[in-house]
Amino acid sequence: MSDPKPDGTTRIDSDQLRTFVEDVLRSGGVGSEHAERVADGLVRADMRGVSSHGVSRLEVYMKKFEGGGFNPSPEITVTRLGDAVSSVDADDGPGQSAAYAATTEAIELAEECGVGMVSVTNSNHFGTAAYYTERASSADCIGLAMTNVGSDVIPYGGSEPFLGTNPISFSVPTNRSFPITLDMATSVVAMGRIQEGSRREDTEIPADWAVDENGEPTTDPHEAVAVRPLGGPKGYGLGIIVDVLCGVVSGVGTSPDVGPLYDAFDEPMRLGHFVGAIDVSAFRDVAEFKREIDDYVDRLKAIETRDGFDEVMLPGEIEAARLRDQRETGVELGASTVESLRALSEYYDVPFPQ
Repeated sequence: MSDPKPDGTTRIDSDQLRTFVEDVLRSGGVGSEHAERVADGLVRADMRGVSSHGVSRLEVYMKKFEGGGFNPSPEITVTRLGDAVSSVDADDGPGQSAAYAATTEAIELAEECGVGMVSVTNSNHFGTAAYYTERASSADCIGLAMTNVGSDVIPYGGSEPFLGTNPISFSVPTNRSFPITLDMATSVVAMGRIQEGSRREDTEIPADWAVDENGEPTTDPHEAVAVRPLGGPKGYGLGIIVDVLCGVVSGVGTSPDVGPLYDAFDEPMRLGHFVGAIDVSAFRDVAEFKREIDDYVDRLKAIETRDGFDEVMLPGEIEAARLRDQRETGVELGASTVESLRALSEYYDVPFPQ
């Protein structure tokens, strides 16, 4: 672990951080396989620069496990529903375990049928959607993943939260060292960025991010009760589609039916995911497909830049660069996250990375 920088951030070796998170989870009664999957998902989020879905979530996860809201040893079941479709019951376990199992199933279905679609029910928070789509792309599939979450987003034209931030991700395999990955909330910003970032650091938020209890714009993260849909009616519409695929198709219920993450620690969230894989080889020779993708990217990169940009970047390229950097130099964590992890270290008697 590095000494804290002037801004309070600290770098910790990624392998040591992953081991620490696993050990905390196991000490809290989480089964080894699930502890490994959750730890890998959280640490990878931080390594990609998505700290709102990284190890800062470990504290609330442990409260959910300890309180009984998250099942620490679920029996995840996979049921084939047809030639190219399956369902996964998460048994109220961690979303990372359920969505990973769904991704495995989607890839296998795609290898058999060209396309695989998997619905997940009775699940919990699953971290970043890119964690699953990039796994599909590494198997030469175009990956798709989405999830509904609790009501944190006002509908377009409304003043009360109804939709979730309902993120969606796609990953496309390439010959480069990283896939093209779009991973986005269907809201202006993920609520977790306010909860785990701005509130912890006590910093103002942009006026177009969130609204207060009266439905009015606010710059105070502590007064934010809901965020706005991305692009107005466009994000609102996408959020509805994610809710349909994740909540209605799975039968688990839509965003207003999802349980909370940050309180009611004895209650499961009971949300749904939808994961898909498209086997490129079912349509094209994979090598030819990747060559055409590379040519496509080269043409994008050749476009003249403006407004201070050095180059045209691909979706996921910045995150891929951060992943490479933090794999070599350590995972950068904010002061409040380090403080939270140290408290968990003491409570569960797990040595903090040195």
